[in-house]
Amino acid sequence: MPLPRPLRPGDPEVLGDYRLSGLIGEGGQGTVYYGETSTGEPVAVKVLHARFFERDDAERRFFNEVAAARRVAAFCTARVIDADITHARPYIVSEFVAGESLDALVRREGPRDPGALDRLAVGTAAALAAVHRAGIVHRDFKPANVLLGADGPRVIDFGIAQVVDAAGTEASRVQGSPAYMSPEQLAGRRPGPPSDVFSWAVTLSFAATGRPAFGNDSIPAVMNRIMHREPDLTGVPARLRGVLLACLAKDPAARPTAAQLLMTLVHAKDETAQPRTRSFPRWALGATAAVAAAGVAVAVPLWPRPPAVVPAAVQAAPMSLPPVGPLFGQPLGTPFKGHTSEVLALATATLGTRPVVVSAGRDGTIRVSDVRTGASAGPARHVDALTVSALALGDLDGRQVLICGGYGTGLWLSDLATGRALPFGAAKGDVLALAMTSREGQPVLVAAGQRAVRVLDLATGRPLLALGGGASDVATAELGGRQVIVTAALDGTVRVWDAVTGQPVGTPFAAPGSRLALAVVGGRPVVVSGAADNTLRVHDLETGAAVGEPYPGHTDRISAVATTVLDRRPVAVTGSWDGQVRVWDLISGQPVGRPLAGPGGWVTSVAVTEVDGLPLLLAGSRDGTVRTWRL
Repeated sequence: MPLPRPLRPGDPEVLGDYRLSGLIGEGGQGTVYYGETSTGEPVAVKVLHARFFERDDAERRFFNEVAAARRVAAFCTARVIDADITHARPYIVSEFVAGESLDALVRREGPRDPGALDRLAVGTAAALAAVHRAGIVHRDFKPANVLLGADGPRVIDFGIAQVVDAAGTEASRVQGSPAYMSPEQLAGRRPGPPSDVFSWAVTLSFAATGRPAFGNDSIPAVMNRIMHREPDLTGVPARLRGVLLACLAKDPAARPTAAQLLMTLVHAKDETAQPRTRSFPRWALGATAAVAAAGVAVAVPLWPRPPAVVPAAVQAAPMSLPPVGPLFGQPLGTPFKGHTSEVLALATATLGTRPVVVSAGRDGTIRVSDVRTGASAGPARHVDALTVSALALGDLDGRQVLICGGYGTGLWLSDLATGRALPFGAAKGDVLALAMTSREGQPVLVAAGQRAVRVLDLATGRPLLALGGGASDVATAELGGRQVIVTAALDGTVRVWDAVTGQPVGTPFAAPGSRLALAVVGGRPVVVSGAADNTLRVHDLETGAAVGEPYPGHTDRISAVATTVLDRRPVAVTGSWDGQVRVWDLISGQPVGRPLAGPGGWVTSVAVTEVDGLPLLLAGSRDGTVRTWRL
């Protein structure tokens, strides 16, 4: 960021817990100040224009989007730290990056040399992949929003345009810099991730040549070229030209994803071998795999899911497949509706004799629906959270309780039947996943977060144990006669802990993937996880050894995993960002039946249950619906 200038008369000196000492710049969204936290950490504080918060639902939508922005991995971005819409001057706080913008540097020094251009391309593509994995569309990717810090390029203001739009701007209003906008943005359509890929390519053309691919003269002329003309990539190195052409396709569906883009850049050949066509590899890789290939180690947490308990051991012929009945994959009724955004967590239960599914997600509401009919079992339950990311069910003095975890306020309990809130004294903190276990005969809650895994007394919220390091998922089981907690640690390992003492059990082992579930195969407990190469992996829980080969099939990130027993055989269920749900036999390693066409957009959660003797599979999606199929 540019060096701050002195504050002007009327500029704030304090906002919330942040002391401001300089002015960084001003723009259409607000004014950016240099500030410090109470511990002296430098931050950038953007004070947003109050007009963005005039809509009745602006506050809720704003915090939902900020919560998503805080999930973005910070390896190539300026992380979002805090936000406050209730202040007289609404603001958002992000990491301060000491560095010049790409826009200013190119204007001062000219186009980047080949080595610097390659580093810029890989670093910014990695950042864009991480932003998209958090469910965010940048909407204003341009040279001014790329800072060249001492540790490499950093993307800033990701999600800010989306936050502003969520807070109440008109959807048809053009936001951004016209020279770097996509055809769909100029046409007034709501931009998605492909729009950012288009803007990324224009930004790289500017870095390579000193001018954007469609010119930067009059706005009408630039807009006409973006909508109807081919880009001018004269001067762009040949090894990048084909990649940029693919990204600048007029049709958003023809562009690569950011993850595909990153892998292509990492494996790019020399200039003479680079094709000059608009062809692009049509495989999809998760952001973690792409980043790892780029030499950056990071774990990117995805949509949390209620953990599964290890199913009972089964005996079956090792190479036979469970029979697939004529009802397999048949939808049960119409999709459950009601949520306005991603359904991040599902849990199944019984109210009296009525089978229900509890769903929650980014809209901050809890819905209880009849599994048979999809009808609501009571009104929606609103909780004081930015996002509900995890659900668990427990028994407290003979009463079914629902435990919710999320961003903003952490944990809260309610009576499942009535929805009445119950007192719970747990400390606040972001929660990614939940599980239940017991300790000395009493129910305890396991809450996984980015900094630690906490074990809490269910009745009071009193902390019992703190397991070192953060985790993106958690499950519980009995192993060797004792209760254990299994975590998907943020360093890419699976860790096992004694639920009573908190001591490690065995040695951590590598099992890529931020989602996990447990099962028993051939009398041995196993961990089932979705790897970054879109495959399902199985590891022996006690030894960490791989069990069989990876299960291929999905073409994008596996975002949800559950296990159950089908026809006396252990099976795994996976949901993916490719929009499909798949069922896998864990004995033969083969798929069960055909892939199920998932709901609109990414599959963000899965669960399994049984109703009237009929096994069922449920999947929540990015479009806010829950669908049910017969197994």
